[in-house]
Amino acid sequence: MPCAINQSIYNEVEKFSKLFSTATPFPHIVIDNFLNESVANALVEDCPRTSSMHRCRHYLFANKHELSSWDSLSDAFYSLHQDLLSHEFQLFMRAISGEDVFMDSKFPGDLHQGSDGGFLNMHTDFNLHPVENTWLHRLNVMIYLNKNWQQHYGGYLQLRLGLKGAIQEIAPVFNRCIIMLSDNTTYHGYTKLNLPQGVTRKSIVVNFYKEESSQKVPFRRVTTWAPDEQGFLFQGNLIKLYNSLTSLKTRLLGSSTRYR
Repeated sequence: MPCAINQSIYNEVEKFSKLFSTATPFPHIVIDNFLNESVANALVEDCPRTSSMHRCRHYLFANKHELSSWDSLSDAFYSLHQDLLSHEFQLFMRAISGEDVFMDSKFPGDLHQGSDGGFLNMHTDFNLHPVENTWLHRLNVMIYLNKNWQQHYGGYLQLRLGLKGAIQEIAPVFNRCIIMLSDNTTYHGYTKLNLPQGVTRKSIVVNFYKEESSQKVPFRRVTTWAPDEQGFLFQGNLIKLYNSLTSLKTRLLGSSTRYR
């Protein structure tokens, strides 16, 4: 199996670093042809059926399926996992972000699939690793595996700075990678899917962390959902209550995020 990541991206690290730092609405970059095409095609072929994946636990505000053990699905998935863990890619991520970030070698992230009617409400991600209390969640890497994606399918990645900022949309097209900052202002999600039978919205999401001293570690923050902006008062109020109760539960009982 050849290298999964297209090695040519490493020749453009200065360009990507500048694009990341100047991007709006918050730091991010879009990299097309991120994977070698043969590996990207193999990943699509090797994707499991949604029936063998878990339903997202945030089912009130997300309708998608997840699988945390994607690295063992096939040779292509294993190759991608190893490339993401490589020293070369770690240096690439550090050059782009300007921070000493790293990927958790024990947890590969999640493979996501959204079916017709699926959605992901706007939210900010958790801020600390589920087990390591000094690992601050700083970056998301999202790799899309959607061939022949049509505009009317929906499911565009939406980025927004804070609760009231302008939304930028990015198509989740085949072999595209998004690297984005993760903090308490970087809201993201995607709108309801309108898909034909047999088509799903496929993505691999990996987190990168930065180790902080114990004196600088913030209070643990869970995934925080944004009030709906389309006038659904009930859901907006429900989200506010859900965020408060989930934060309290996490402080008392710890994180329930899956980890292996």
